[in-house]
Amino acid sequence: MPQPCRGGGCQNRRFSERDILLAEPGVFATTIAASFERVARDLRGMDGLVAVTSNPAAVMTQIGELPPASRAGGRFAPPKSGAALRLRPESVDAALAVERAACGRAPCSVRFFTAEGGALHKVFLSALIDDYAFAELASDWVAPEEAEPESAASGEPRTPDAQGWSRRGLAFHIDSLFGDGGLRRRALLPRWGRDEAWRIDPEIAVHLLGLLTEARMPVTLVVPNEAFAQMHVGAFDDVRRSGDRLRLCAGECSVSLDMAEVEEVWVSRYDERGRAGLMVEFYDWGFQCVAQITETGDDPRLARFWRRAVEDLPPLQV
Repeated sequence: MPQPCRGGGCQNRRFSERDILLAEPGVFATTIAASFERVARDLRGMDGLVAVTSNPAAVMTQIGELPPASRAGGRFAPPKSGAALRLRPESVDAALAVERAACGRAPCSVRFFTAEGGALHKVFLSALIDDYAFAELASDWVAPEEAEPESAASGEPRTPDAQGWSRRGLAFHIDSLFGDGGLRRRALLPRWGRDEAWRIDPEIAVHLLGLLTEARMPVTLVVPNEAFAQMHVGAFDDVRRSGDRLRLCAGECSVSLDMAEVEEVWVSRYDERGRAGLMVEFYDWGFQCVAQITETGDDPRLARFWRRAVEDLPPLQV
C-alpha cells in the first residue's frame, strides 16, 4: 500500500522546498509570526497578486486581489462567483516573507509550509516592485498577534464518525480535509453506504468536467491540502487534456490536475441548509483528497442538470 501523503507533498520526499528556497543565492526570508488575517489586511486592495494552493496532484492559481478567507470551524459564506479561501492555521508549520533575489525575476512573496518543508500556499506580489515597501511589511509581520475570536472555532480536526456526515453542510466536508489532507475522510467513505457515497471511474470524471464546461455549469472547485482550501466559484471557460494533465481555466483562475496521480474518484452527498448536494472528490495514491467539485448558484434548471449528470455516474466495479 502506498504511504500516505500530507498536504503540500509526500512525507517520503527527499527534499524540502523550503530548504531549497532558503539555500538559493541572494534569497532573504523573514519568518512571519503575525496571523494570516493580519497579512491579508495589509495586502488587501493590492492588485496583481498571484495566489497559489497546491497538493501532490493539483494546483490552483488565481490572479488579482487576495480572495476573502475564513477559518475552519467558523462561518462559511462562499461568494456567488470568484475566488475564496478557507484555512486552518494550526496546520501551518512556518510562514515566510521572501524578498526578491538580487538580479532575480521572481517577485516578493509570502509562503506557508508544512513541517517537512512542503509548500501549502503562496502569494506572489507581482505588482509590488518597491523592495523597501515590502521590507516594511515584513517587519510588521515579525511580531506575533493575538488570535482573533474566530480562530477559537478551528480547534482540533473533527472526530471521524461514519454516521451522519452526509447530513452536514459543505463547510464541514471541506474542513474534514484539514490536518491530514483527508485521510480519515477517505477511510470512512466506504462505510457511508451506497446511497451516500460511491466510487466511480476517473475517466468518467474527466468526461464530466468536459460536459460541465460545455454547458457553462457554475460549480465550486476546491483544491485543498492540510491547511488551505482555495476555491473558484463559477463556470469554467475551457478544459484541456495533454496526456495525464488536465487544465481548467476561468478568467484569472487556472487549475492543473495530474490524473496520473489520481487513484480514486468518489461521489458523496451533503446537506446545505436542507438542500441536498452532490460532490465529486479526487484522491491520490496516498488517499489524500486533491480536489472537490460541486454545484453552485440558484438556477434550479442547472441544479437538476447537475443532479442528473452526477447521480447517473455508474459505480466502479472492483
